[in-house]
Amino acid sequence: MHVTDVEAIPLESPVDTVRMKTGETEQTIGVSPVVVKVHTDAGITGLGETLTYDPTGGDAVYAAEGVNALARHLVGETPRDVSQRWSELYQHAKRSGAFKPLSAIDEALWDIAAKDAGKPLYELLGGAAGDVAAYATFPHRKPTEELVEDGAWLADAGFDSMKITVGAGVERDRERITTIAGALPDGFRLSMDANTSYSVPEALRLGRTADELEMEWFEEPIAHTNIEGQAELNRQLDTPVAAYQSHYPHYPAVDHLRANALDVYQPSLYVCGGVTAANRVATLVEAFDERFVPHAFGPLVNYAASLHVAVASPACDLIEFAVYDDDADDPGQYVASPYVANQDEFGLEAGVMTPPDRPGIGVELDEDVIDDLRIE
Repeated sequence: MHVTDVEAIPLESPVDTVRMKTGETEQTIGVSPVVVKVHTDAGITGLGETLTYDPTGGDAVYAAEGVNALARHLVGETPRDVSQRWSELYQHAKRSGAFKPLSAIDEALWDIAAKDAGKPLYELLGGAAGDVAAYATFPHRKPTEELVEDGAWLADAGFDSMKITVGAGVERDRERITTIAGALPDGFRLSMDANTSYSVPEALRLGRTADELEMEWFEEPIAHTNIEGQAELNRQLDTPVAAYQSHYPHYPAVDHLRANALDVYQPSLYVCGGVTAANRVATLVEAFDERFVPHAFGPLVNYAASLHVAVASPACDLIEFAVYDDDADDPGQYVASPYVANQDEFGLEAGVMTPPDRPGIGVELDEDVIDDLRIE
């Protein structure tokens, strides 16, 4: 079996834009997918996906061009040797910064391998290691009182916990997390994401309040490049420090683990190098007895790949689940990728996320919706 063609399809964002603070910058973001199809002479097509946050779609077009550039190194090769293909493409990606294209192609190659084997992807990664629960992320900025109400709604739907954004200032955030944590149902926990907004001293001040509240974790409290600062926070706080969604591929995890910089590792499959790199992060994390929780804020092809990696890792018991529609009857049902024909097969059941029992990553596209959303 050999690769005959690679398609990269940039799509308009199927969800509304949101305002989000990342570092010192306030941004309007969308979720614009780039679906990748890797075709073979055996009639098997693999699906992968990356995404961009540019609401205009311009970055999605740029990412698709990156896929096309890497594709010329893939056509004619055998897709079954996924690790070898990853290593070859990585040599080009590391010089050009094309980690999103690499990630999507890698997901598609794993999809081909699993379809060829007639098995769900997680079985090729070693099989299910245990149940994976889900925590809810709200992409939309919401008032404190609404989040208090949402906590009960999400707990009833079977979520393990919920994550909110912080970064509005230490005192304001202290008041916000204290109010929300104190009103949540018993056993339903709270985590917070600062999107690298704080300095180390500021993060320590807010983190001590998180300690008092016994919060789930403090995500990206400071700049992701400051490993020493993360390690200092990890030493001084009881609340676990979480990050790694801004790192790629798996190699930087070694430095973080040696420094004891994080308790929770959150690689993003759409940029870290796909299934191959994320699975290697999971193996490293398990060796150091830390926690692996994939960052899965994004569309469903990529989410499906993330879920397979999560299910196969002994270090993982939790995965992110973005609740894009706070008026939905069931917040645990995936609704953000209408171009996936079987998105109703991805949802929270009895508090657990389970991949569909289909060969590959388990995703079937609705080509009519793909055509409607395609950016020409």
